[in-house]
Amino acid sequence: MSRFDWRHTAFAPATATVVAFLSYVAGAVGALLESVGATTVPAAAELVVTLIIAVFLTTVLRIARTVPDIRQESAATARAAAGVQAVRPGDDTLVARRLRLFREAAEAGNDAEAVLSARSALDEAELANRHHLDHALIWALPVFGFIGTALTMATMVTAFGDALDGSGDPAALMAALKGHVLPELASAFGVTLVALFLSVLAFGAMALAERAERAGVAAADEVFLDHLARLPARRSASAPHGLAEELARSRSGTEELVKGLDSLRAAVDALTASQSGPHRYTLVREP
Repeated sequence: MSRFDWRHTAFAPATATVVAFLSYVAGAVGALLESVGATTVPAAAELVVTLIIAVFLTTVLRIARTVPDIRQESAATARAAAGVQAVRPGDDTLVARRLRLFREAAEAGNDAEAVLSARSALDEAELANRHHLDHALIWALPVFGFIGTALTMATMVTAFGDALDGSGDPAALMAALKGHVLPELASAFGVTLVALFLSVLAFGAMALAERAERAGVAAADEVFLDHLARLPARRSASAPHGLAEELARSRSGTEELVKGLDSLRAAVDALTASQSGPHRYTLVREP
């Protein structure tokens, strides 16, 4: 795709990065952390949540790109279900690709059922490979959440050590716990909570998209299975096809040749026997 629009490969990460950065600058990231129970907003936690939002938006935008394709496939399959003649072979749709293969197989005398089955298996493999990156991004969301939690807890431990003095006063220990440990701990778990929640939303969107795509493949297969079931039976006597028919023809020809050789040998034996026996000659006197 030459022009830069919402279906371009770079559109999703670029847009997600800009939106996440603007959210960070506007303070929306800090407000999000406070809404999940964080009493403080450490810089490390805020930056990691910004990254999580960027990854989440990238995944959602990439999934949204499949919606027009799903609608196009659904409309093409609906037209094909009403009548295969309505399918345009030049279109880049599931039913159009199957129609082209079906015609080519029929013209070449091949098994159309086997060809369509192979096309369906290829489409399933293509669907499985299409969303590998999306699945990786969804898997990365909770990982980033744990990273943010670890960074926030590391900051908490450092602040707690600086707040303690060498006297070992219990009052100073309690003050350090209340001022540095508990608030930072809430912020740390807030990062993980945001990451897990967004990963669930992204996974749900991914599951709906994959379900719709696989349903489209199944619907296209069903249309052509119904079309194949309505075709008349192929004539095997006048137009034999396949290895079994060719072997039968070859065996029949071989049997005819063996019979001819047997007849020729019998004729040669009879001729040899007639020439090797005694001959009688009659002398006739001319008048």
